[in-house]
Amino acid sequence: MLIKLKGVSVNSTPRSDGRYQGYAMLNGEKRYFYGKTKKEVEDKIILCLKEDERQRKKVNKKEKYSPTFGEYAENWIKLYKEPNLKPTSLNTMRITLEPALKTFGNRRISSITSDELQTMLLEIGAPRMRELCMGTLRQIFKKATMRQIVKQNPCDLIEIKKHKTAKRKALTPEEEQRFLEEGRKTEYDLLYRTMLATGMRIGEALALAPTDVDTKENIIHVTKNVVFIDGKRIEQDTPKSEAGNRDLPIPHALATELKASGKERIFPFSYNSVSLAIRRIAHRTGIKVSSHILRHTFATRLEEAGIPPKIKQYLLGHSTLEMTENVYTDVQQSYVKRLSDAIREIFSPKTL
Repeated sequence: MLIKLKGVSVNSTPRSDGRYQGYAMLNGEKRYFYGKTKKEVEDKIILCLKEDERQRKKVNKKEKYSPTFGEYAENWIKLYKEPNLKPTSLNTMRITLEPALKTFGNRRISSITSDELQTMLLEIGAPRMRELCMGTLRQIFKKATMRQIVKQNPCDLIEIKKHKTAKRKALTPEEEQRFLEEGRKTEYDLLYRTMLATGMRIGEALALAPTDVDTKENIIHVTKNVVFIDGKRIEQDTPKSEAGNRDLPIPHALATELKASGKERIFPFSYNSVSLAIRRIAHRTGIKVSSHILRHTFATRLEEAGIPPKIKQYLLGHSTLEMTENVYTDVQQSYVKRLSDAIREIFSPKTL
C-alpha cells in the first residue's frame, strides 16, 4: 500500500541491487528507508513517522508543563531561602505567603494573571501583611520568569499603595520613671532596666548569660539572639544582623547585678510572658509602652544626650544609619523646651 502523505515517497520499482527505496521528510531533512519489498519500506516509514509523532508529543507536553504555584513556592523556599534565612525570617515568610497559597496553591503558576494577584492582595486587610506578601510574590515570580517557567512577571503590573508604618513614640523621661517604678514590683525589673540602659532587642536580652557580662570593663557582649517558633525556644549564635554583634557600655552597678544573677540564662522568660507583663503595666499606668518602645526610648535618650549618629547606629546594632535616624530617634518636646533659651540665644540679634 502506497503512503499518500506529503513529504513521503516510495519507489514503485526496485533499485539495481534489488531493494526498494523510499524516504520521509523528518525535521526538514530527507530520511531514506530500504527493504526487500515495497511493503517493507512502507512499514518502516509508517513506524518511523509514528515514533516521530510520539516524540513530538512528549516534547510538547514537557514544554507545556507548568508546576502549581504551591509546588513552585515550596521548592523556591527550600532552594533559595532555607539555606540563607534564620528560622524567624523563614517562618514570617511562610506566614505572609498563606493568602497566596490559599488562593493559587493548586493553580499552574504560568496561568496566574496580574489582575488575579491584585485582587488577592487587596483582600488582605492588614496593610503590613499585604506589603510583605507582595514582596515575597515578587521574588517568586522573578525567579520563575528568569527560569522561563512564566513568560512575564505578573507582579510588574501590580499597583499597591506603600504601607506607612505608624511611628512609635518613645517614653518621656517622666513616663520612663513611672514605668520603672511599676517594673520594680515584678520579676522583670532587672530586664526592664537592662533594656532601657542598653537598647537591646528583646531576643538579645533573653539570650544573655553571665559570661556575656564583663564587670571589669563594664560592658555586655551581644553575640546571641533568642527566638520562639510554635512555643519552642531557639537560640541563635548571631543577632538579627552582622551589625548586631557589639559591646554595650553599662553602669558598673548594673554589670555587677547581671553578673551575680547565678543563672545559666539571666532572663529565663519567653516573648509572650514579657509582652504580657509590659501590657499589664501599660494598662495600670495608661502609658503606651512595649518592649520595642523601650528600645526606641533608649535611642531617644542617646539623641537628647548628643551622642553622634554613627555611635547610636553601633549601639543599636543597625546595619544602616538611615534606620537609626528615621525610625528609632525622636526629639521630645520637653527636651526642646529645656533647650529653648539656648536656641533663642543662637539666633538673637547680637548687640554691642
